[in-house]
Amino acid sequence: MTIEFPQIINRLCDHNFSTFIVGGAVRDLLLGVQLNDVDIATSARPEQIKNIFHDCRVSEVGKSFGVVLVDGIEIASFRGDNYTGLSSRACEISYVDRIEDDLSRRDLTINAMALCEASGNIIDPFNGIGDLKKRIIRFVGDPVQRIFEDPNRIIRACRFLASIDGEFAPETFLALRAHSSFVRDHVAVERIRIEVLKAMKLPLASPFFQALHDIGALVHIFPGMASSCHHPHGQHHLETVFDHLMLVGDSLSSRDPVLRLSGYLHDIGKPQAYAPEDETFFGHEINGSATLAKELRHLSFSKDEISRICGLVRCHMRPVKGLSPKGLRRLRKKLIDHHHSVEDFLRLRIADRKGNLAKEPFSIKDIKSQILLLNSGEMKNSSCRICDLAISGRDILKIHGVQEGPEVGRILKKLLDFVIEHGEEVNSREQLLEQIN
Repeated sequence: MTIEFPQIINRLCDHNFSTFIVGGAVRDLLLGVQLNDVDIATSARPEQIKNIFHDCRVSEVGKSFGVVLVDGIEIASFRGDNYTGLSSRACEISYVDRIEDDLSRRDLTINAMALCEASGNIIDPFNGIGDLKKRIIRFVGDPVQRIFEDPNRIIRACRFLASIDGEFAPETFLALRAHSSFVRDHVAVERIRIEVLKAMKLPLASPFFQALHDIGALVHIFPGMASSCHHPHGQHHLETVFDHLMLVGDSLSSRDPVLRLSGYLHDIGKPQAYAPEDETFFGHEINGSATLAKELRHLSFSKDEISRICGLVRCHMRPVKGLSPKGLRRLRKKLIDHHHSVEDFLRLRIADRKGNLAKEPFSIKDIKSQILLLNSGEMKNSSCRICDLAISGRDILKIHGVQEGPEVGRILKKLLDFVIEHGEEVNSREQLLEQIN
């Protein structure tokens, strides 16, 4: 039988070790948020923990940080941290006996609380409860020291601000703004990606990007998005480009972080494509897709994530209403070429319209009409890839004696264009062979 966290706490307490629920779990309990993970901190040392739970599955997952895993639940020994450089890895730890000393090493006051489950008492040496009530993000102790210990805390502070819809304490804001370049110089891009994707799971992620912009860090993460701040949006919008991005991203579901991120980024090509004489942004989806590919690669996003986001950005301007069968076939090919689904395309279109304050959102009737079109036979069954053709490159080599090489690919592409132009009825071996002659 797998042990649960209340049993873990009880057993440690029975062995006379001070034991608490700590960190984010305490914050979430106070906010009434459902708990996903529970962190346990105890005065017991790792060897003592392993002895106490000798009848469970036990492993030391963070040997250098005093963390033991018991049946999948992390138990951390009280510790103090001594950072020796601008990195969370440049840290020497020592064990301490008091929970207050352990809490003093944590980043934010709202994360530096501990709950004694037996008594219900909360240990709160830095007034995290008060800051949580006022929705204040404040570093524990000296904010500059906290940043120097781990510059990734700059991004984390912005994420937690968004999670509680809060604001920075003045001294915290000044320290973040003064050291925002540390995001560029001292934070691993892999950690930035993780923070961004975590932010996408928040009810609203726009305060995360706004906070990053306010402290001067956004330009070091998504420079294309940073350039959209305060940029005019032309006669067809009432909001700035940046505000539009925020409205669109907020309208997409947090259950799909990658799709949602594409909403926050879909128009970053507009500042570069802006033509002030007629207030147009011709080709901004192409500029934006190319810019994003570079930015996302730099942040170590996966090939699949980059392909999906950039594909959505590249295609988001494609119209749906009033499309002919030929237009639907072309749209399907475009979506397939850029590796994203009809569902993603439609979700982004609906959010894009909702984020335009100069226009009414799509009505239920409009959405149903687009769904019907995008689920039509032309969208579902038309041939849009060379492998869908009724003949193959081998047929061309065999029947027409064409030499193997680029010429075969050119012919196949021409045949695919023919099928997309005229419909599935021409996708037969006989008619395609006639087109080669």
